[in-house]
Amino acid sequence: MLLCILCSSYQTFSQESIDISYISGSVLVHAKKIEPISENPVDGFSISYSFKNKAGEHWRKFYNYPNYGINYTLKSFNNPDVIGNSHALTTFLQISFLKRHKVFDIGFKSAAGLAYLTEKYDVSSNPDNQAISTHINITGELEFYTRLHFHPVYFGYSYGLNHFSNGLIKSPNLGLNTLNHHITLGWEFEKQVEKIPSNEEGRGKLIKNEFWAYASTGLNTVRDYDQRFVFIATSLNYSKQINPINKIGIGIDFIKDEALNQYAINNYNYDEDSDLSFRFGPNLQGEFLFGNLSFLGAYGFFFGDTTNYISRAYYKAGAKYYAKNIIGIAMIRAVPLFKAQVVEFGLGYRFPRIKN
Repeated sequence: MLLCILCSSYQTFSQESIDISYISGSVLVHAKKIEPISENPVDGFSISYSFKNKAGEHWRKFYNYPNYGINYTLKSFNNPDVIGNSHALTTFLQISFLKRHKVFDIGFKSAAGLAYLTEKYDVSSNPDNQAISTHINITGELEFYTRLHFHPVYFGYSYGLNHFSNGLIKSPNLGLNTLNHHITLGWEFEKQVEKIPSNEEGRGKLIKNEFWAYASTGLNTVRDYDQRFVFIATSLNYSKQINPINKIGIGIDFIKDEALNQYAINNYNYDEDSDLSFRFGPNLQGEFLFGNLSFLGAYGFFFGDTTNYISRAYYKAGAKYYAKNIIGIAMIRAVPLFKAQVVEFGLGYRFPRIKN
């Protein structure tokens, strides 16, 4: 999703730099079946490149003129026969908490992209790897960082969480999470720019009432059942823009997923006396705007009987791209904690606003 920023934002306001980081960490145990692969330490390195500083767009000043770029990361899980190594190519967004940081800087850095893991689950040759069942996975990382700048050199330290998952396109897919320390040495091709604080001027007109809907689909699987199921969803939503970069809203989701019946049969001795594949429920949502691109997060719950279902609560996180009133959507739907259900791709429509 961050690639959309790089492709559409030809006018940037970031600082060109390159750095290399040494990584040290450990596997986070979020399920008992992860324990056998969590004993060994994780180490590796990453190389990041931030794009050159140019003229900024309207929305950037409200994020304190973030830096962004591309990143390659190699990690060794020191368990070559079960997990192997990971190779990740991501785009990242680095947002500073400080308006001016000529020497000291603190903030967070988020990254998203694809990763190749050299080892995956196999029922006969690699049964201990319950976390990863495909070589290609989605990867995401969030770090909190501190830096000291002595232009053109800078030093940094960050700590964060890295996640690997295929979104339950194939099971088992408990997902792999690592907690990481990063020690960074970097080189700045240009000096730090002065951050211009945002103000009330030039905010533009806020969208007070916005109605939008979308339809989406995806594939998922059920553990110990060799079949993929098609997931279909529709969603009706209302949003209100509260400032130039944020929207809040409510929605209601309707889903049809045959995998829910098979999951109940496998885990709850379900006798198939009724259809569990249809679910619906409301959610609360928030949206961060980056020009035509936005990041959406929502948390909700399903109505109805959930006796034979893993969770009534659900959340979804992903991105929207606006082409006027047409909306492209990609997101992951999951249930607490860290259990992905499906990767969704869809199209939506933003209904034209009625003038007063």
